[in-house]
Amino acid sequence: MEEEELNRSIREQRQLREELAHIKSDRERLRLDRPAPWPEAPSPSNILPFPVRPVASPRMHCGDPWLLDYLYGVPTEALHGLPEERVRQLFEFATSAQAARALRSRRRTLARYLDDTCQRLGLDARMLCVAGGHFREGELARELRHGRFGEMLVIDDDGARLERVHAAYGHLGVTTRQMQLDQLLTAASDLEGFDLVYSAGITELLDDRRCERLVFRLFQALRPGGRLLLANFRPGVPAIGFLEGLLDWHPRYRQDAQMLSLLDGVDYNEIASARVFHDVGQRVAFLEAVKYG
Repeated sequence: MEEEELNRSIREQRQLREELAHIKSDRERLRLDRPAPWPEAPSPSNILPFPVRPVASPRMHCGDPWLLDYLYGVPTEALHGLPEERVRQLFEFATSAQAARALRSRRRTLARYLDDTCQRLGLDARMLCVAGGHFREGELARELRHGRFGEMLVIDDDGARLERVHAAYGHLGVTTRQMQLDQLLTAASDLEGFDLVYSAGITELLDDRRCERLVFRLFQALRPGGRLLLANFRPGVPAIGFLEGLLDWHPRYRQDAQMLSLLDGVDYNEIASARVFHDVGQRVAFLEAVKYG
């Protein structure tokens, strides 16, 4: 009896091994033993072809100047050979939105003021750009390219931006100076005697109280007859949220009356004229104030 049970157990084990061998053979034939390959990662079709952004400046951070170059259309290798169609569509949306067009319009307006100052004063013209970023309006100013000015000073709190300005425009006679915002807000600043003082967006960084202090200091930097020009986005620009996220930029929007009120700290006897005007799309407000004399 014990021998029969032993033989039956041996037969069952042999049969089990044969069945397992058969199953293994079938699995190998069907390649079921090989691990399934991981699906290929999808292409980054929803990422804009912009470079990695540098660390934002904690002070005079009027948008990211590297990304502004894209929106301005400044030639860059990264713009060539854009990847697939969906990426191109996102890029075209970023560059053709109303806010992006307003930035380009603002740039042209600043360039016109540079040219006008140079045409009026020639080699006596002294101009100051505050929070200049990459100073791309200088690329559109014909008078700068021909050297018909006395001084063009660009100040910013970021040395890397100023190096970029020097590399691009230093040969034209454009000079740079690193300065913190707090220095501009104190009487210790030695900036004076300019015919044009302007900024593309420094007022968007500050609350009204600090902005009034800044406007007072910048107005004091003008010589008699000089002009102060400040640009600020108006509220209600369509799709502005997309640009805010793209540029790591969250401006303080201002209406016309708010822009004029920034002159409240300036003695009205020193103001020959003041006005607010807009770009062609009514998206940017420009405050212009002329110093008496």
